[in-house]
Amino acid sequence: MTLSAAALGGTAHAAAPDPARKACAREAKTLCPAEMKSFSRKKVEACMIVKISQTSTECHAAMLRIKAEREAAGKR
Repeated sequence: MTLSAAALGGTAHAAAPDPARKACAREAKTLCPAEMKSFSRKKVEACMIVKISQTSTECHAAMLRIKAEREAAGKR
């Protein structure tokens, strides 16, 4: 398992990794290198959400889902 997959929520026990997360993991290495080095999933996701306009269509959709999940969790 790579650092990028771990930072974006992948686990060694995941049965089938989400292709969007894989796409985002590759992009996060380029767009958010400092956050990737921090090993903090939340920091990586926050950075990717800020830079969402620079992501691929597949990653963009995944980041929108993550953003919606965060907003929903914040309303509880």
